[in-house]
Amino acid sequence: MIRQRTVIEGISMWSRWQPDRGVHFNGFHVRAPEAIVVDPLALEEDDLAAVEADGGAAWVVITNRDHERASRAIAQRLGAKIAAPAADLPLARGPVDRELRDGETIGPARVIALEGMKSPGEIALHLPGLRTTLLGDALWGDPPGSLRMLPDERLIDAKRAALSLRRIWALQPDHLLVGDGTCIFGGATAAIGAYLTSRADVYANRINVDELEWESWNDDPGRYGGSSAEIGLRIGARRLGYHLVRLAPGQIWCPLHWHEFDEELFFVVDGDAVLRTPRGEHAVRRGDFVAFPTSPAGAHQLRNDGDRECTILMVADNADGDDVCHYPDSRKVLISRDRLILRQEPVLDYFDGEPG
Repeated sequence: MIRQRTVIEGISMWSRWQPDRGVHFNGFHVRAPEAIVVDPLALEEDDLAAVEADGGAAWVVITNRDHERASRAIAQRLGAKIAAPAADLPLARGPVDRELRDGETIGPARVIALEGMKSPGEIALHLPGLRTTLLGDALWGDPPGSLRMLPDERLIDAKRAALSLRRIWALQPDHLLVGDGTCIFGGATAAIGAYLTSRADVYANRINVDELEWESWNDDPGRYGGSSAEIGLRIGARRLGYHLVRLAPGQIWCPLHWHEFDEELFFVVDGDAVLRTPRGEHAVRRGDFVAFPTSPAGAHQLRNDGDRECTILMVADNADGDDVCHYPDSRKVLISRDRLILRQEPVLDYFDGEPG
C-alpha cells in the first residue's frame, strides 16, 4: 500500500484492493492546524513515517461502526485521539475520546449526520475550504466515475438514506472522497445528483416544509437575526435559489442592500413585516409578492416590528458566485466570489500605489 497525494491541497490517501468486494478500501489524511486521519487502514512503517513527517494528526475520525479498521493502532502511534459518531458508540470496539454530532467541527471538517444508513451513526465530513466531502459507507465509488449506495437490504431505511444524501448534494462539493471504491475528483455534485435522480423509489427533487432544516443566527446585541431553511440546493436547484426565512418580533433580516446580478423575489408566507427601501418604508403582509430589481432602486431591508413571527419565501437568481452586492448605509461593496468587502470611498486613482 502506497501513500498517494491527491489533487486536493493537503489531502493524501491510502488504498488497498479488496478482491472479495471488487473495490478499493481507502483512508485519508487531511493536513491542517488540527489535522485528522479518517477511517485509516493498517499502514506500513513508511506510510506512518510519511504521516508523521507531514505533521501527524490530532484526531483519528471514524465515520461509522464498521470503519474502525486500524484506527486504534494509528492513534496510538501518532499520539492522536479517537472521535466517532455518538449514535454508533454502543457498537464501538473500544473507548472513544470524543462523540461526534451533527453540525460540530473537528479539525478542518464539519460533521454531517446521515440517516437510514447501514449504522445509525453514519457521518460525512465536509471541508468547505477545499470544496470536498469525505464519506465512509454512505456512497461507494463503484463502478469508477459513478456512485451507488449499499444494497437496500443492508440499510436501516433505504429511502430515508437516499433522501438524507441530499444534505451532501446541497453542499455542492467538487470532490467526493469515499471509504470504499473510487473517489471522484471534480464533478462530484453532478455524480451525486445522477445517483439520487436514478432512484425510482424516491423523488429527490421534492421536499416538504416539515422536512426542512432550520438554522438560526443572531447578531447580539443588535437586532439583526432570524432563522433560515435552505430549499433549492437540497432538491437539486442550481440556477434558481430559494429558501424560507423566519423573522421573530424585533428582528431585522440583513442590512439595506441591492444586487448587481441576483434579481430577487420575496413572497410573504405568513405574518407581517416592514420593507425599508430608498422610496421609504412599506408594510408587507401575508400573500404579498415583492420584486427587487438589480439596481439601486431594488435596495431593500426587512424587519419585523410586530408581535408575531413572519415567514418569507426568498427567491433569487444564482449568479454562480459572480454577484456584487451594495450596502448604501455603510457604502460597502461585497464581491461574492472572493467574499471580499470593500468601502466605496475613497475612490482611488487608477495608478494609486503603483511603482513609478
